Amino acid sequence: MICELCGAEVPRLKNVAIESTILSVCVDCTRFGEPVAAPASRPSTMPPVIAQRLEARQRRMTPKDVYAEAGQLELTEDFPQTIRSARESRGWKQADLGAKINEKVSVIAKLESGTITPGDGLVRKLERELGIKLKEQVQPVAMKKQAASSGMTLGDLVKMKDGQA
Repeated sequence: MICELCGAEVPRLKNVAIESTILSVCVDCTRFGEPVAAPASRPSTMPPVIAQRLEARQRRMTPKDVYAEAGQLELTEDFPQTIRSARESRGWKQADLGAKINEKVSVIAKLESGTITPGDGLVRKLERELGIKLKEQVQPVAMKKQAASSGMTLGDLVKMKDGQA
């Protein structure tokens, strides 16, 4: 059994009230509180707020299988041309677009030349202002795991070197 106060492994625990909390503690830790005759009676039902938080925590802690998800939105490969053509079709200069989405002209120029990749926030601003879609649905590629014996190992490489030398 483990003491709830100090964490020591002991054969026997005693129930003690320490600052209105009942703990099962070892003999050494009983001096920190007042002895209690019966163990702490805990409510059998959990309050709904705690149950909701525990469920949310469980969802967060569950690992996601990225290969099982239906598809994800990814930035299109031709986003620089899409941005440039949408801007030019409206008759705007780079400065006009920059002013409308609150970005510098240099950022717009780098986007249109493809030297930078926009973040999610910038993508949303561009899509909303230009009325275009820069992200497309991409289906994940299913890949099979190879068996450990099917790949080349260091031992195989050494055998090849010895065979050639």
